[in-house]
Amino acid sequence: MLFLHGYTGGRYELEPLFDYLKSRYDFEYEFPVYPGHGTILDLKASTGDQWYAEALDAYHALKQRVDRVHIIGFSMGGVFASHIAQHEPVEKLVLIAPAFEHIKLSQLNRLNLTPRHFSEHMKMKLYQKIKKRIKDIPFRAYQEFKTIVETKKDGVEHIPSRTLIIHGKLDLLVPYESSVELAKKIPDATLDLIEDAPHLFAFTDRNQLELNIAAERFLFKE
Repeated sequence: MLFLHGYTGGRYELEPLFDYLKSRYDFEYEFPVYPGHGTILDLKASTGDQWYAEALDAYHALKQRVDRVHIIGFSMGGVFASHIAQHEPVEKLVLIAPAFEHIKLSQLNRLNLTPRHFSEHMKMKLYQKIKKRIKDIPFRAYQEFKTIVETKKDGVEHIPSRTLIIHGKLDLLVPYESSVELAKKIPDATLDLIEDAPHLFAFTDRNQLELNIAAERFLFKE
């Protein structure tokens, strides 16, 4: 199984899901960290092409050891996973809040958020969780993110893999509507919208458990 984290993230974004699945099933895996990413960010020199190359290299390393590959991709990692699945054999694909589109502040009204939604975000203290990392993200790295997503997001209608898309309706970074449209384009896709989940499911234990169970059911029980 190949686990692909998101932009400016690291293994910690998918580790709760990885730990849940690994405690129940025995499987080979690759869990790469893109150049400049991880617990300490250093994005001054790395490029989007290098990030994708790291993901693709991990796929090939895993494919040498197993007959069937499943990919779990979060956010930007979901875009990478979908692109790999267009060109390489992938049996099952799990896309978690895949970043095929990103929200600008001027577009928040598109989400039809209620006062309760904003209240939930305040309780989770999401801004406090990420503000320390924002200063470590140079503008050039943001441009690299936009460019690499643009070059890898097309062609999803050619994905032959069975696909599960999971997206939280409380996501303020990637609009869940983009996953609704994505599910219409991928031939064999199922969409699971989680009503009160933010972009990163690991922010709340309940949302993380919902994600864990949905992924387990799709990967191992269907």
